Amino acid sequence: MRKGLIVLLVAVLAVAFALPAMAADMTPTNLKVSGFYRSKAWLSNFFGQAALPTDNTEATNAFVEQRFRLKFDLGSENVKAVWFIESDMNFGDSAGGAAPGAAARNVGGALGGDKIQTETKNVYVWFKVPDTSVDVTVGLQSQSDVYAGLIYGGADMAGIFTTGKYEPVTWKLGWAKLYENATQRSDDMTLYVAETKFAPAKDVSLGLNLYFLQQDANKVAGTLPGLPAFAGGNLFSAKVYMPGVTASFKAGPATISGFAQYQFGTIEPVAAGLSDVDVSAYLLDLRADMNLGPGKFFFEGLYLSGGDLSGDEYEAPITLATNEASPGGNSAYSRTNMHILMSSPDTIGVSQCLLGCSGGVAGSDPGNRGRGMWHVAAGYNQKLTPKLSGQVNVGYLAATEMLQGETNDEGMGTEFNARLDYNLAKGLDVGVIGAYALIGDFFNNSAGQTPEDVWMGVARVNYAF
Repeated sequence: MRKGLIVLLVAVLAVAFALPAMAADMTPTNLKVSGFYRSKAWLSNFFGQAALPTDNTEATNAFVEQRFRLKFDLGSENVKAVWFIESDMNFGDSAGGAAPGAAARNVGGALGGDKIQTETKNVYVWFKVPDTSVDVTVGLQSQSDVYAGLIYGGADMAGIFTTGKYEPVTWKLGWAKLYENATQRSDDMTLYVAETKFAPAKDVSLGLNLYFLQQDANKVAGTLPGLPAFAGGNLFSAKVYMPGVTASFKAGPATISGFAQYQFGTIEPVAAGLSDVDVSAYLLDLRADMNLGPGKFFFEGLYLSGGDLSGDEYEAPITLATNEASPGGNSAYSRTNMHILMSSPDTIGVSQCLLGCSGGVAGSDPGNRGRGMWHVAAGYNQKLTPKLSGQVNVGYLAATEMLQGETNDEGMGTEFNARLDYNLAKGLDVGVIGAYALIGDFFNNSAGQTPEDVWMGVARVNYAF
């Protein structure tokens, strides 16, 4: 970590010395500050609980959380350094001084405040290459894939990413060091990214993409959590190739978009006598967006392959949440506006869902621990007045397969939700969100009991600046 920080600081200093004009022009107009404050007051029988409620454990939680993010951009139109910080807390949680490890995160709202808990989201330098369309970002930065965040969405990673365009083609190349452990030289985890998009007309685009994930962090015990035990416990290395396509086009009143990705590679156990496991998985998505009356309507279907882990193949897509050891949320599919089934588009510190968020009941990985998943959703939103907007959404979530020996059904849940937002002033919105989910038999416990249905209500304040 220290070596990485030194390299980043050297890179920033190199850019500063190479472009002395930037320093001469560092007037107040070259400092841009942006960010947001968001607060949510919760009432729920699920959020803030340790597990799904049952008839013996159901209780109502009421609490308030807040998030403040602040982004500093220093530089010019050709080069800038960025520092992005965050502070999260629940009202009344803890106060005073520092706490070790993870306990220091997301606290500080109790009487007296004064908790040491400000977090760094991003620290990087961005610059344009002179006389080209190319720009480069070096450092700890936020990146999202072209698959709606399924592989990685809004994930903060240290690396080098460069983009450019040669009309009608745009492209991105990237390298990120996700983990660099200290046990041995090869106990790391690295991501390589190559993306292209061809847009021959205004309403038509086609993308060809390749991601490669090199996973050596599990060669040594105690570095990262691993894939299921059939892959040799937590001691393995893996190489996963992820070619895929994206497409979007106009079809009458609707915009049709979709993507597909296939994954192949090998998981190699370290322990002697264990066979390699082949990765063979795919994901598919199709979405329609259209104007409907005074508002907008969408319908989307998502499918991730899965298996029962009985053979020598891992058949669910691997994401950056499959081996997640960081605070979580590195895979973040949220564009169907679910608040309970999957990762919410409005998450602050309390991240809970059935699958695919950092506090997922079935896990943070959309691959569902090898089972895969499928999801369908529809929604409608419109302006009700010039300042008031509303939306309604419905979605269903299920596992593609059940693991060998599991007897529960694949159905995970059905969600209905609604939302209203009112604009009080420029950048300032208040609103309410309500959601109800019918919990499926997938979550039956060992006694065959299905958890109680889940509900939530939120009052929300958001100021973006």
